[in-house]
Amino acid sequence: MNIWIDLGHTPQYNFYKKFIIRLIEDGHFVYVTVLNRGRLASIVKYELQGFDNVEISVIGTHKMNKFSAIIEANFLRLVKLFLWIRGKKIDVVFSNGYLPALVGYYKNIPRYTFDDDPQTFDYKPKLKYSTQSSYCIYEVPQGMLLSPKVVVLSVLKEWAYLAPNYFTPNEQILKTYGVIPKQYIFLREVSVGTVNYAAQASGAILNIAHLIPKDKQVLFSLEDKSKRHLYPKEWQLLQEPIEDIHSLIYYSAGLVSSGDSMAREAALLGVASYYLGIRHTMPANLAAAKVASFYNETTMPFEQWLKLLSLPESQQIVNQIQIRESVNAKFIDINQYMYDLVIGN
Repeated sequence: MNIWIDLGHTPQYNFYKKFIIRLIEDGHFVYVTVLNRGRLASIVKYELQGFDNVEISVIGTHKMNKFSAIIEANFLRLVKLFLWIRGKKIDVVFSNGYLPALVGYYKNIPRYTFDDDPQTFDYKPKLKYSTQSSYCIYEVPQGMLLSPKVVVLSVLKEWAYLAPNYFTPNEQILKTYGVIPKQYIFLREVSVGTVNYAAQASGAILNIAHLIPKDKQVLFSLEDKSKRHLYPKEWQLLQEPIEDIHSLIYYSAGLVSSGDSMAREAALLGVASYYLGIRHTMPANLAAAKVASFYNETTMPFEQWLKLLSLPESQQIVNQIQIRESVNAKFIDINQYMYDLVIGN
């Protein structure tokens, strides 16, 4: 079969990566369309370059500002996708956005969309143009009403690559950065020039930099590297693509992020995670707080959360194992779920 998978953001690639590789290894041909956003295209090309049966096309651009997010990454990209698909025989479409679903709708191709936030602007377009619109939010939060057409899956999308049967941490990677397990903090500052972060002030990590314990090393992921000079010079800046980033998160004492995706990743890896953003009512964030170690200003003051980093290493490891086992018992295998959708067409 010929499967089209569209990627608009690095977390989306992480979500589909295991699925893409399985499809390729099982003899299917995979078309991957990638939005030119940050380092996304280079990461996808780098990690999939050794595989056959895959064609990667960079379509559209996102220059990390609101105008580009709306015009270039949506309206102009839609036209380009319609041009790209001409002459291609595609059997099924997978995406996290509404553009491929819309294209597939008019081409009469089965199309499946996955997301973890039914509060975004494309909720209704995906519902209209998808064969099936699924949300990886574990459960519907109290007080939230969703269309009966929506499929709610008992999983968070990060579990597609962080479940124990897909992820094994590699402690050896720590030597590359000169850090010791549970003796360093991972910090992540995202750009706010996107649709999801339009209402969020910039520099959330910068605002708490003075509170980070001086006895902990810091691995620092900064989306807009032109602002590096604003942050403490002793923080070790990471350069994408980062080899085995999830092992670096797994062995950290804690993670602080102004973006919610990486904060959820850390929580599902059993690491104490603190989210500095504003999307507190997002269903996936509520689920991460319910099943794992996800904190924010509504659940715990940041200064109090910092005390979790001083727990003995042995206690941190025990807590981590218990969280991972508990989550694994609650969540479905989302990769198998998507593969079954392919086989069913």
